[in-house]
Amino acid sequence: MSPLALGQLAQALFGTADVLRGKMDASQYRDVVSGMLLLKRASDQPGILQVPERAHWSHIVGYEGKALGHVLNEALWELERNNREVLEGVFEALDFDRRLGRAELSALVDQFDHIPLSDDDLEFGDVVGRAYDLILSAFADSAGKRGGEFFTPRSVVRLMIRLVRPQEGQSVYDPCAGSGGMLIQARQYIDEHGGEGADLALFGQEVNSATWSTARLNLLLNGITDSSVLCGDTLADPLHSLEDGHLRRFDCVLTNPPFSMNYSEKEVRYPERMKYGWTPEQGKKADLMYVQHVLATLRPDGIGAVVTPHGVLFRGGAEVEIRRGIVEDARLEAVIGIGPNVFHGTAIPACILVLRGTNGTPADQRGHVLFINAEREVVTGRSQNRLEPQNVEKIVGAFREWADIPGFSRVVSLDEIAANDFNLNIRRYIDAGPPAEPPLDVRAALSGGVPRSEVDAEAGKFRVFGIGLANLFTAQDSDYLAFRSEGCEATAARIPDLAAVRERDFIDHYRAWWKGMESRIADLAGTRKLLMLRPRLMASFREELLTEGILDRYQLAGVFAAWWSDRQDDLRSLDHRGFSGVIDRWAMADGQRSYLPETLAHIRVLEALGDDLRTRLERLVAAERQGLVDIYRSWGDRYAISLADLERQSEAAAARLRARLQELGYTGPA
Repeated sequence: MSPLALGQLAQALFGTADVLRGKMDASQYRDVVSGMLLLKRASDQPGILQVPERAHWSHIVGYEGKALGHVLNEALWELERNNREVLEGVFEALDFDRRLGRAELSALVDQFDHIPLSDDDLEFGDVVGRAYDLILSAFADSAGKRGGEFFTPRSVVRLMIRLVRPQEGQSVYDPCAGSGGMLIQARQYIDEHGGEGADLALFGQEVNSATWSTARLNLLLNGITDSSVLCGDTLADPLHSLEDGHLRRFDCVLTNPPFSMNYSEKEVRYPERMKYGWTPEQGKKADLMYVQHVLATLRPDGIGAVVTPHGVLFRGGAEVEIRRGIVEDARLEAVIGIGPNVFHGTAIPACILVLRGTNGTPADQRGHVLFINAEREVVTGRSQNRLEPQNVEKIVGAFREWADIPGFSRVVSLDEIAANDFNLNIRRYIDAGPPAEPPLDVRAALSGGVPRSEVDAEAGKFRVFGIGLANLFTAQDSDYLAFRSEGCEATAARIPDLAAVRERDFIDHYRAWWKGMESRIADLAGTRKLLMLRPRLMASFREELLTEGILDRYQLAGVFAAWWSDRQDDLRSLDHRGFSGVIDRWAMADGQRSYLPETLAHIRVLEALGDDLRTRLERLVAAERQGLVDIYRSWGDRYAISLADLERQSEAAAARLRARLQELGYTGPA
């Protein structure tokens, strides 16, 4: 039997949830599916937990005499009793007897009985954890506003982790842990970059007991048994402290606190955390209190990323002074706006603050804050927008390079922020709207022609496609050009043909690059070192094709990132099992068996991977070329017909009308 891939396991788990839909709400069947999944996984894969006889799956499916709900409850109790350090309290609220009838329970057990969950049955060791995360995402979607309380979209999590870059041997803390995604992906980030994720110390706290249980289980299903995730209100009573009573501090803090909450100052322990001031207790303005908790729990050289609503950037009153203190102490490195409707249960836009410990921002950045307006770096979905890998890549690239990118990112001085009374509203510093059209040239509108100044401003975009002004216009005088005699639309229609040679050269350049990379990829196939090639492969791809001038560095990095993400499991299979392993997984997805020899598998896999990346490049280049057509047509819309042309057309029409009237014998005034 072929190993179970992520998509197949996720589909099977969604099938189990279908048994429960309509009988209980999402949070309830999330708990039921979670309990069943743990029982089956623990039984199928020895060593994850100590599994007593009454918790074995074979005991559950072979029950006799007792109600099935009681058998399942007993199995979970026994599993917890034998693994208290990992499971104590996790399933406290789950009661199979109370929630489901015998028919539903029997159907669930039968469904899970047909899902093999040992490592030997799975394509990769992390498939169970990844599939469970997909299930949690689906539960968050169906839970509406409450979904956002426990689940941060994983694209946002990946972005935050790449901003702080945890290192092997460090500590990572999430004070509002939700379902544990920040902690899990922080460890995965270390593994993906050639380190030992197990050497990353993970800490978290979550106020909601049901969500805390989900986080503990999520960590366990992802193979993490040594984290410290505690249940309690972080703002009122942070629970991670040292023996001397001081709060523990961490290398990295990653969190998405609940938005717009009230709090009670008298209930807040460790008030020294609020070094920069207190927001009003009512009015749902606790956001900057969570930000200050993050600052207070960072090591002096630590770095944190926290999601907040945009209100923290500009609200007045006490919040102005809090922002002033944070900025003046060089504790704020970057403000990143990430557009509306990205988070579950809320359509409001949010931002990410990148924060530093008491050592402050790096010396070469001191006295400045980076603002990134990534509102347009989202892909619109039916019910929810999302950050795609290419969007994440551009944001991370601008942050790493501390880059000024018109309409996207800008390094702003402390003096300018102070002059704005520490208002951090991103749009105050960056206008992310489309560039304004130049004012209409009155002479051209009246007499005809296209202003050379407007054409010169865009000419570089045409030149990189091998299109010169002579291909588009004829000379009129020193300041104006004329459309060619064939007409504006006919010239616009020829632009793809005019660009074809440069496009072929660009793609040929890509093919030559890929050919050179094939041997490097082949050398690492099956070595479990291939995935570490990603940064070097991306850098080579970007720098090689950047010389063509058709795509910029962020577009090139983005198309590579999207390709790598979409092909992740193919590349992992190549890394673990070589070329035949990839062919096998493709055949399995098609419901077939493969007998392709290794030499042919080698050729087929490299060809498919290379063709996929090439196709993505071609789509992006085609979009750039279409942009040229749109620019040229915009000149046509503005200047193809002048007022003089309209007057001539009007006079000609009037003359035709007079002639026709005379033909009809009408002799009155025309």
